Formats: sequence, C-alpha cells, structure tokens
Amino acid sequence: MSDSLESKMARLRDEFGGLVDDATIRKLVLSEGGIKMASKKIAEIKDREEITVTATVSKINPTRTFNKRTGGQGKVRNIDVQDESGNCRITLWDEDVDLPESMEITVGTELVLTDCYAKQSDYGLDISKGKKGKIEKVN
Repeated sequence: MSDSLESKMARLRDEFGGLVDDATIRKLVLSEGGIKMASKKIAEIKDREEITVTATVSKINPTRTFNKRTGGQGKVRNIDVQDESGNCRITLWDEDVDLPESMEITVGTELVLTDCYAKQSDYGLDISKGKKGKIEKVN
C-alpha cells in the first residue's frame, strides 16, 4: 500500500525538523517516487528552479576554453533554444560540451530538458544540466 504525497511529506517534515521548506520536501518526495515535474514553458521558468522543459534549438555556439579558479582548464558551450513563449540558453560544461555532436543535435532539433537547473544571469535565462539532469531529443 503506497502512502499519499501528504503523508510522505509529513514524515520528511518531521525527519528534517523544520529545517527544509515544503517546496523542497515535495521535490524530494516526487523524485524518490520517480515522479517527474510537469513541463513548463520557457516564459514560466523562475530563477533558481529545477525544471523540465521542451524547446527547439535555434543556435549552437562554439566551445570555449577558460582557466578555472581552482587551476586547470575548463570548457563551456551554449545552445540557444526557444519555444512559443520565449527563449533561453542551455549551458554545457566540460564533458558535456560534445553533446551536440554525440547526440546529432542541430538547429531545429527539439529537445526535452529534464531535471535541469535554471538561473537568471547577465545574459538572461540560463539552463544547466547539472549532474542529475537529462537532455534528450524528441524525435
């Protein structure tokens, strides 16, 4: 017999002793159950939010190399994407910079970004895959 969302949240709320807010507890319960968050439109995405969104590639930028503060070199690459509500960019870091080639992503490819992280930057809305996020082609 499976517990309800509310009872699972109550159990975690007690476990964390009020140190974690309900929005975070809800995400934990949903992720443990393998339940995905509802997909959003780009215009609905808020700063510092974990998101799932479907968007079409409008531009693939070249990879840039930079010196890391901790030493060594890093790589970064941006992919501009859009949907009917707006546009943003996906930022790929280090080992992910080759995803456009390895996944055969081109301008016009529709992507689903699952469990990715959004933040507002000086350049607008920026989505990063992070460690647990996924980028998949729709077709």
